[in-house]
Amino acid sequence: MKRLLTTTVLSLSVILAPAALSATQATPPKAKPKPTVPMSARADATKKCRDDHAAAVKKANDDYAAAVKAANAMHRKERAPALKAASAAKKDALAAAAKAKKECKAAALKK
Repeated sequence: MKRLLTTTVLSLSVILAPAALSATQATPPKAKPKPTVPMSARADATKKCRDDHAAAVKKANDDYAAAVKAANAMHRKERAPALKAASAAKKDALAAAAKAKKECKAAALKK
């Protein structure tokens, strides 16, 4: 009797397991996306300013990382000046990006 009950329970669990898994993993229906409202000219301009600044910062960081990697491959006496030059170049690039963003925002505010 015990053997009969055990095999019955095991067979039912094997048969019903895929159905139970699919019921628990079912995703709810997706909500409809809201219609997008067109951005104003000023918002477009400020978004462009932010995107340009982010791209300039990313380029400066990537250039700095490449310069540091190249400097670390150099010998002792050449490494320190190369690292200083890379740091100065990064600082200048970030300052130029910040200045360009400030000017871009000032121009966007006038629109």
